[in-house]
Amino acid sequence: MTSPGGFDIESLKKNALIATIVGFVCGGAIPGVLGLLGYLKADQEPETAKKFTKWAWIAFGIIWALGIVLVILYFIIIFAAVGSSGSI
Repeated sequence: MTSPGGFDIESLKKNALIATIVGFVCGGAIPGVLGLLGYLKADQEPETAKKFTKWAWIAFGIIWALGIVLVILYFIIIFAAVGSSGSI
């Protein structure tokens, strides 16, 4: 189904639903809620729904990137602490 603005509503809803599920399961509350808002707005405001879905994926990526950086920093700190303990 296509809206008057030229948006494919079913595609928007599918993408928002995927962003919601992946967001809540793997990314936390922020991407999950943004994806859910995109899903709920798809019928009445498809342009807003598309923006919410886009920001859900952006938030998901930022959260994962920060998580990876924090894990790397954790291991660097552990290795530095073990290396500086100096066993003779």
